[in-house]
Amino acid sequence: MPSPEAKPEPEASEEGYTEPGQGEFDAVAEHYDHLMRSVPYDRWVDYVEQLMERLGIRPRRILDLCCGTGKVGSELLRRGYEALGVDLSEQMTRRCRCQSPPLPAAVMDARRLGLREASLDVVLSLYDSLNYILKPEDLLACFVGVARGLRPTGWLIFDMNTTFALAAGLFAHSNVGSGDKLEYEWIPTYDPATRICRVEMNFVWRGDGGKRRYREVHYQRAYEVRELRAMLQQAGFEALRFYHAYTLSRPSRWSDRVFVMARKAGSG
Repeated sequence: MPSPEAKPEPEASEEGYTEPGQGEFDAVAEHYDHLMRSVPYDRWVDYVEQLMERLGIRPRRILDLCCGTGKVGSELLRRGYEALGVDLSEQMTRRCRCQSPPLPAAVMDARRLGLREASLDVVLSLYDSLNYILKPEDLLACFVGVARGLRPTGWLIFDMNTTFALAAGLFAHSNVGSGDKLEYEWIPTYDPATRICRVEMNFVWRGDGGKRRYREVHYQRAYEVRELRAMLQQAGFEALRFYHAYTLSRPSRWSDRVFVMARKAGSG
C-alpha cells in the first residue's frame, strides 16, 4: 500500500496529465473533509456493491472519477479493490494522499479523459459530480472517454441530481449560528430554461489558522433520464439501469437523485 507521501502512478491509469484546473471546492479544499464529515461514504459503497452483486459484477480495478479528496476511493481500497482516482482539482487530489489508506490520484478533466484503453473494470462517479458538466456535448465526451478506458466487460456507475432536486432548491443549506468551526450558507437559483442551478456558497472558517472567509459559485445542470439513455447509447453503452437512489426501484418524477449503471457494448 502506498504511503501518504507517495505520488500517483499515472501510467497505471492514464496516458497524459490534464493541466491543473479550477475545480469545485478548490477554495475550501483543506476543510472539505470537515464539511462532509457526516456523509456516510461507507454506506454509499455498500449500495454500489449491492448494485454490482445484483448484476454479477465482480470488478478488480475501479476508477473513482471526480474523486474529490478520495474518501470513496479509500473505502474501496479498504475493501480489497484496486482503486485509483482522478479529479479536475489539484487541491482536492492532494488531499487524497491524506486518506487512510491513501488513494493514488491524478489531475484530469472528466470532459477530456485520457484513460489508458481497456484498463478498468468499473468507472464510478458519485455525489452528483457529473451534474457539474453543463454542456450535453461535454457529458457525451465524458461517456466516450469512460468507454475507451473500460475493458469489454466494464461498467460505468454514477449518480446525478434530478431536475426535481435542482428546481426544488434542495441545494439550500446553512449552519450559520451553529457554532461549528466551519459555518456555511448555500443559496441556489434555478433557471428552468437552461436547467442550470447556480449555487452561491459562502464559508467562514474559525478553526486553526484564524478566521477566514471563502466564497465559491457552483453550477449544476439537470439531465433527464431520456437524455442520459441516448448519450450513453451513443457513447457505446448498453444494458442500462436507472434506480431511485439507494433503492432497487425505478426513478419517479419525485426522485431527487438517480443512480445509473451502463455496460460497455459488446461485453456479452
